[in-house]
Amino acid sequence: MGYPGEPAIGLVTFMHRISALPNPDAALGHHWQDATHITFGVATVGLRYKQFKLEGSNFTGREPDEHRYGFDRPRADSWAGRLNWNPTPALALQVSRAFIKSPEQLHADEDVKRTTASVIQSNQWGEGRYITSALVWGMNQHVEDGHTDAASHSVLAETNVQLGKPAVYGRYEFVQKSDEELQLPSRDFPPYHQDFNVHALTLGANYRVAQVANTDFTLGAQATVYRPEAGLKYLYGSTPVSAQVYLRLNPSMMKMGKMRM
Repeated sequence: MGYPGEPAIGLVTFMHRISALPNPDAALGHHWQDATHITFGVATVGLRYKQFKLEGSNFTGREPDEHRYGFDRPRADSWAGRLNWNPTPALALQVSRAFIKSPEQLHADEDVKRTTASVIQSNQWGEGRYITSALVWGMNQHVEDGHTDAASHSVLAETNVQLGKPAVYGRYEFVQKSDEELQLPSRDFPPYHQDFNVHALTLGANYRVAQVANTDFTLGAQATVYRPEAGLKYLYGSTPVSAQVYLRLNPSMMKMGKMRM
């Protein structure tokens, strides 16, 4: 049980996933894959047999409000189920399905059916030296007044190579964003709830410049190339590019026998 907690839907969320650890940006498909990690009110039961683990959760569908220092009322109105398989110590697979009651305050009458699947692989060959990758798929189906909309999809593939203090990483993403999410001009895009395909490729590197009081100070740089579909090119161009240089502070990794995947 958790308050707040993480129900049995999706894989480990991106900010705790070791394959995503160097990348300071949220995944574009976060709300298709692992957005329920901030749920207020979760009860989960599970059964483990050898390499398999079956879990079920009852939880609050509504995402937290804007008062992030407070506690929201648990509602216990949503359900999720997840099957995990760990065929080897270096490989983790999962598939999950959830019914999420009214997750968005701006669309209180809209529910979501979410399905995810993922594969995570990790190999370590020394202290602070490892390579880990993730392949993730997520699908949302919005339900309103008993009608289920067409599914929208997201795909993520990422790799992190940690070589002690330095790291190099990459992430490819495909996501189907609606006209509302992209805040497209209504004069050009009437509110037909159309989905647009967006591709993004990110490459980056960083270096831990200091470690003070169990806190890492990491300096890095990354660049992202986007490929929007034809209907969006007049707004964004054919190949938008973004880049950033960052200094990140985060808790140092705990020294444990196995990495969390």
